Amino acid sequence: MLRNDYLIKRKFNSYVVPGVLMIMASQLGNIVDSILVSSFIDIDGMTAISLSLPVLYFMQIIGFAIGVGCAVTISVMLGKRQIKEASGVFSVCIVADIGLSLIFTVIAPFAASPLAGMLAQTPRLEELLMPYIYVYMLLAPLINFCLLVSNVVTIDNCPKLGAACFIIANIVNLGLDYYFLKYTDLGMYGAALSTVLGYGVGNVVLIPYMLSKKRMLSVKLKEGLRQLGKIWSVIKAGASQMSYLLMLILQYFVLNTFIQSTLGADNTAIYSVCMNSVEIVRLCIEGVIGVIQTIAGVLYGEKDYFGIRRLVRRTVIIVGIVVIILTSFFIVFPNLILSLFSFNKPELYDNAILCVRLFSLSFAFFAANRIVQVYYQTILATSLATTDTVLQGFAYLLPFSIIFISSTGIIGVSIAAAVTEALAFFTVWGFRIWRQRRGKLPQKGFLMIPDADSDSLFDITIKSTEQEAVEVSRQLIKCCGENGVSGETAGIIGVAAEELAVNIARYGYKKSAPSYIDINLSRAEGKLLLRVRDDGVPFNPTEYAPSDGDEFLITGIEMIRRITSKLSYTRVLNMNNTVIEVEAS
Repeated sequence: MLRNDYLIKRKFNSYVVPGVLMIMASQLGNIVDSILVSSFIDIDGMTAISLSLPVLYFMQIIGFAIGVGCAVTISVMLGKRQIKEASGVFSVCIVADIGLSLIFTVIAPFAASPLAGMLAQTPRLEELLMPYIYVYMLLAPLINFCLLVSNVVTIDNCPKLGAACFIIANIVNLGLDYYFLKYTDLGMYGAALSTVLGYGVGNVVLIPYMLSKKRMLSVKLKEGLRQLGKIWSVIKAGASQMSYLLMLILQYFVLNTFIQSTLGADNTAIYSVCMNSVEIVRLCIEGVIGVIQTIAGVLYGEKDYFGIRRLVRRTVIIVGIVVIILTSFFIVFPNLILSLFSFNKPELYDNAILCVRLFSLSFAFFAANRIVQVYYQTILATSLATTDTVLQGFAYLLPFSIIFISSTGIIGVSIAAAVTEALAFFTVWGFRIWRQRRGKLPQKGFLMIPDADSDSLFDITIKSTEQEAVEVSRQLIKCCGENGVSGETAGIIGVAAEELAVNIARYGYKKSAPSYIDINLSRAEGKLLLRVRDDGVPFNPTEYAPSDGDEFLITGIEMIRRITSKLSYTRVLNMNNTVIEVEAS
């Protein structure tokens, strides 16, 4: 009987598909707009969308940064069973998200035209760019509310809901894009309006969640006021995501401007194709990497270091396989990528082919940097996450891009991308080791976690059978004796573990195949904490009251309440987490 990662693997598998679908859907908006606009308007329309990205990303900083920061903060709090406080943080974030987004709505009529003039260097591009920016700014609250809540519902046992929100949003976007661009004269107004209206319809999917009384998190404004000080934790947790978007803003603005002024607007189209290539890679890997944020935050709060290791290992393997496939495809079939975006500049075609191939060499280190950023952000090592983000998206990228573009032309964009991604990863790797040796960070390798929880006395995974429930009770009693715990207290721990495990074996998997149960015993602040985790049907022992006709009739729960100091419960990541406290003696 040893600890295994069966439950973690099941959670990974159940969250990764919705996560991939959510990220794919959330990123498809700009790609779909680029493809359809280049087809129905012209290649300049696609270039205009690329030029708009600094403004679009700046608006979405609110939804993405607050959403990610809120999700990370809440996941750690739920891992510590701070449900009420987590609801307060959620409430503060919703108010901040809506309030800040409304600023863009107010200034849209006055700011859209000047911004278009600043970003575009030809009258044609400015004409295409202005309506696209205007519509996005006017309806920014619809987008940012969707970005915030879809991040949080994944933590709150609803991984499929966030994916459904974005999938529906992009189905609507695709349909309206085609209709507006082909059958109306709305042009770029239609391209932007279809995307924003898609988000609006996606928000409708979230209404049942917001009105449900069964969800763990709720909107509590009074509790939100008490948790107002936690907004700094949210900002800190979302700092890496904020930095990532800010770096993209600077990157797009500086390089678009530089390429237009030195190489001409036509070469900007090649840069747009390359950046859309990165978005395609993000579509395929970001959802897998995002599982780290969803699951590892809770595991970190619970101090389940074994689970974190297995989770990150599985993520790295899957992302690595996907990147190898994508890189090979881009190298062998660059012409298909150009055709996808209707690239129709014959005089630049050979350069475009070479750019796409060289750009694909950056994919592996791009993925590695994203894993670094998301993981360190999740365990609240924000200095490393932010450093990697700044180096990757600005401090290394812009100087190298300008140098290589000046010396090799548009091909320099691709060379700079490959060099920058590799340098950023190795710099942060070295920076982490240097700080660990100076004692500024934990001396525990890349993951920066202990080999095991120093307070843990017993960590095991058993099959959900009554036979193993009885056996684990004996092992727990033996473990307590070996660690100086009195026979009476050891007996209480053993009885409590057996009762909970037997109940799970009998009633937890009525409609599904039996699974496994994680059992952990740790010592903290003069108490023994017994944590029992399973992924069976939801069951809260703290609220259980047997009645006639009850299919459960779990009489042992009342005994556990009487013999232990405290019994607490949370349902996180669709797993039951029951924690029993006993005074150590």
